[in-house]
Amino acid sequence: MDEIDDITLERAMRGNQGAFRSLYAHYSPFVWRLCYRSSNGDKSCAEEIVQNTFVKVHRYLGGFSKSSAFSTWLYTVTYHCINEHFAKAARHNARTAEFDEDYVGGVELSSLPYENQQIVAKILGPLDETDRFLLTAREVQGISYEELAEITGVKEGALRTRLTRLKAEIRKRLEAVEKDL
Repeated sequence: MDEIDDITLERAMRGNQGAFRSLYAHYSPFVWRLCYRSSNGDKSCAEEIVQNTFVKVHRYLGGFSKSSAFSTWLYTVTYHCINEHFAKAARHNARTAEFDEDYVGGVELSSLPYENQQIVAKILGPLDETDRFLLTAREVQGISYEELAEITGVKEGALRTRLTRLKAEIRKRLEAVEKDL
C-alpha cells in the first residue's frame, strides 16, 4: 500500500482537520475492504466498523510513534475494531437472539441462487471474522506475514501455519461441494 506523505501525516497528528480528511480519503478504501470482507459482506456492519476505526485513529493519532509504517498501525487499529465489534455482537446475540440458519455471515442465503446458497453456507459460514480478516489482509491486500504479525500480535510462523491450514480447509470444503454437484 502506498503511504500518505509525511507532511500530511504530521499535520493530521497535530490536529489539522483538512490533513485528517486527506488521510481518511487515502486509507478508507483499504480499511473498507478489510471490514467488508471481515463482516462477510454485511455493508452496515462494515460501515460501523470503518467509522469506529477512524474515530479511534482520530483519537489516538497523536500517539502514533512512527516506529512502523502508518498503514501497519492503521491495520492494527482496524483489526482490533473488527474483533471488538464481533465480540460485542456475540455477547449481545447470545443474550437476545437465536441462530438463524438462513443467514450466514452477513448474507441472507435466500437472496442467492439455490446452488450458491449451499456453497456459501458450507465454505464461508464456519469462518470467523478473524479468519476472514487474515485471508483478506494477506491474500487480497497483500500484507506481508511480518506486518500481519505486528498487527495481530501473533508470531509470523503461527500466522503462516494458521493461513496454510485455513486455505487447506477451504480447498477441502470446496472439493466436497464440487464433488456433490
